[in-house]
Amino acid sequence: MQFIETVLAYRYSHSPKKSIKDQSVLGLKEANSESAIHFPRTLSDSDPEALFRFCASLNGPSDVVLDASELMYIDPLGLAVLRATLECQPEGKTFHVRYMQAHMIRHLVRMEFFSGLSVDGIDVQTGRNPQGEPDHCVELRKVNQGQSEQIASLLIQAVTGLVQGDTEQAMDAVRRPIEYALKELLENSLSHAKKEGNLGSSVWVACKYSQSNGEVRLAIVDNGCGFLATLLNHPQLAERTDAEAIRAALIARVSCNRGPTIGYDVDSQNQGVGLTTTARIAYAAGGYLVVASGEAWLRTNSEDAHSLSGAPWKGVAISFHCSRDQLPNVNIPSLLPAVEGDADGEISFD
Repeated sequence: MQFIETVLAYRYSHSPKKSIKDQSVLGLKEANSESAIHFPRTLSDSDPEALFRFCASLNGPSDVVLDASELMYIDPLGLAVLRATLECQPEGKTFHVRYMQAHMIRHLVRMEFFSGLSVDGIDVQTGRNPQGEPDHCVELRKVNQGQSEQIASLLIQAVTGLVQGDTEQAMDAVRRPIEYALKELLENSLSHAKKEGNLGSSVWVACKYSQSNGEVRLAIVDNGCGFLATLLNHPQLAERTDAEAIRAALIARVSCNRGPTIGYDVDSQNQGVGLTTTARIAYAAGGYLVVASGEAWLRTNSEDAHSLSGAPWKGVAISFHCSRDQLPNVNIPSLLPAVEGDADGEISFD
C-alpha cells in the first residue's frame, strides 16, 4: 500500500502574544488568526465530537494554517485519528502549525507522531526514545498486513505491564486472552477496512499507560470504509444507519470472516469476537470502549449513540479504556464467546 506523504511544515519563533516563558510557537507564514483552524483543548476520546470535527476540517486540497495555542492533551485515539487523517491528504499539502506548546511538541515527538513525515523546524530525533517503554507505551505506528500478531504482543505488554519472559501463570491467564482479542481487532481492521474499493486504507495503533491514575488507553483506527458499508446486508443490522452498524459490530461473530470451527485457531482468519471481547474486558476492568464509524459514535458503558453529522469518520476508530490494577481480578477467558461447534463450550489457551 503506497503511502501518500503529507508534509508538515514547522518553524520555531516567539509570539509576543504569549506570556508563558517556554511557549513554543510554530509556523512558516503569517496568517490572519481568523483564517486559521484552531485545535480544540484536547484531541481525545473524552470529546470525540471535537476530535472528529477538527480532523474533518483538515480535509481539502489547499495548505492549512493551524493554531495550536489551546491544545493541552492528545491521547492515543487523538494521535491515531489525526495521523490517519493526514494520510488521506493530497501529496505535497502543507500544514503550518503555530503556537504549539513545548510539552505538546515533546509528546508528539516521543510518541513517534512525525515518523515518515517531512518536517521543517523541529528536530524530530531529539526527544525520541528508540528503546521505548514496552510495559507502559506503544508509540503510534502503522500496521501492515501480516503484523497483527506482532503488534498485538506489543499492545498487551503496554496494557498489562507484562513484558516478554514474564511467566507468572495467574497473569498469563490475563495476557493471552486479551492478546487474542486484540489480534482479532487488528485482523478485522486490516481486512474489512479495504472493502468497497478502499485499497489504500491504513490502520494505526497507539497505547499509553498512565501511572498517575492506573488507566490504560489504547487506540486502533482505520480510515477505510466503515462498519455500515461492510455490514450493509447483514441480518443483525436492525437499520441501515451508522449507529446501528456499530451496535451490530459489537455482537459476537457479526464480523467473522471464516466458517464454523471448533477452536480459536491462531491464523489470519478470525472468529469475529475481538470487538465483543475487548468491550467486555474493558467493562469488567472498570472501563469502556469508544467506537466511532461514519456519522455516529458510542461509548459501550452507555446505551446512547451520538451524531458525527458534518464530521463523519470514514473508517472505524476504537478507543479502549481500563484500569490495569483491575485486570488480574477479571476472569477474562470466561468473557470470550463460546466456540461454535465445541461440545463443552470451553476455550483453552494452553
